[in-house]
Amino acid sequence: MKPVQFCLPLLLTAISSFGVVYDNFDSLSTIDYDFIVVGGGTAGNVIANRLTENPTWKVLVIEAGPSNKNVLQTIVPLLQPTLIGSRYDWKYTTIPQTALGGKVLEYTRGRILGGSSSISAFHSLLIVRWAEMKLNKDGMYYTRGSSSDFNRYAQVTGDPAWSWENLQPYIKKNERWTAPVDNHNTSGEFNPTVHGFDGINAVSLVGYPENIDPRFIQTTKDLPDEFPFNLDYNSGNPLGLSYAQQTIDKGRRSSSATSYLAPQFLNRSNLDVLLNSQVTRIVNNGTSKGLPLFTAVEVGRYNTELRKQFTASKEIVLSAGVIGTPQLLLLSGIGDPTELDAVGINAVVQLSDVGKNFADQPGLALQWLEPSTPATIFTTMGDQRSEGKKGGHERKPYPAASFFITENGCDDSKANRDVKAYDRFSGDARHPLEEYYHMSLHQASTVEYAESDIVHRVGGKVSPH
Repeated sequence: MKPVQFCLPLLLTAISSFGVVYDNFDSLSTIDYDFIVVGGGTAGNVIANRLTENPTWKVLVIEAGPSNKNVLQTIVPLLQPTLIGSRYDWKYTTIPQTALGGKVLEYTRGRILGGSSSISAFHSLLIVRWAEMKLNKDGMYYTRGSSSDFNRYAQVTGDPAWSWENLQPYIKKNERWTAPVDNHNTSGEFNPTVHGFDGINAVSLVGYPENIDPRFIQTTKDLPDEFPFNLDYNSGNPLGLSYAQQTIDKGRRSSSATSYLAPQFLNRSNLDVLLNSQVTRIVNNGTSKGLPLFTAVEVGRYNTELRKQFTASKEIVLSAGVIGTPQLLLLSGIGDPTELDAVGINAVVQLSDVGKNFADQPGLALQWLEPSTPATIFTTMGDQRSEGKKGGHERKPYPAASFFITENGCDDSKANRDVKAYDRFSGDARHPLEEYYHMSLHQASTVEYAESDIVHRVGGKVSPH
């Protein structure tokens, strides 16, 4: 076998077709826009894409992190663990958790174009500790949620537009259903009537099913009352056991940066994207009908005291994430006056709930090995120079290697979860209270690429290359 590096030049050629972006705010030709989107992350890029469909509107996207261009770890799904704690991560941590004996948890959020959709912190974080490794085990899952959630939003807000049925045209407008990388027959593995095929963001089933997968499906036949089969958990009824759906396109991650800011969109003349620049506050420039008016943003450049303001004639859209957005509001004087005054910030708008009441669902990973099973990928990634056989078992190809050598498109799907299940103990019959994932991890043969910079040891933090 040839070293896997041979495919890398072709890969880099394929991903270099990016439009023009700016790394320095002095390079921009104007400071005046119709819309300013703060945060080029999962949602911000969608907003920018839709707004710039109107060629008369000038839009500026401001992202604190760098470009995702040629960042291999954001392209190969299996290399996602190397992004945790890297320069592409905000490196947030939680306050001590009482229920965990005061333990402080890492809370990964993306600091790169595409935001958390570029580093896979989509859903709850499953932090696994194995041989002192810290891995984010999110799997780029495409999960719409339960119809009961959206119908409750419609009821609480009094706005029927939030209902499950009324949102379906927009959900399908987002989605571009894609064949799995191995092009296997997917009949009976999803319901095509509930999916979109002409949208922007790629969604697919996992390629290269595992031998154990049929056993899970057989369980739904043997014990249908306890383990019901669900043809498609994105139908609005997520309860049961289904085949997993992921935002992966032929083995490559599909993020908001690669989809909604793909070259054909990024090259629009009415769109500017400013990177490596952090908005420090939104600026109050007077009042309108007795209310504070915010028409500008102040942007800072890293490692300097330089500041520059950009104005929006129509709207400023805050899309800086669940932590960044309330932080920015507080820095701008929008929050609890007493708390703002304590840190020297003048209160402009009294809104005491800002920065409070945040909650996320916990995740727990349970791992076990069968005595006859070769070492997992975790131990192999920490022992990349070993070769041949180990423990009397012949090693199988490393899933990351298949990303580079698969003829029908690069892929590492064999390392991703194949089956997803939802369960409940009480409440709404359509509302899941628990999620379960099955994932098989292969032992790796590292003989051919032990010296490669593509796959790095994951013991502790790994800096991106």
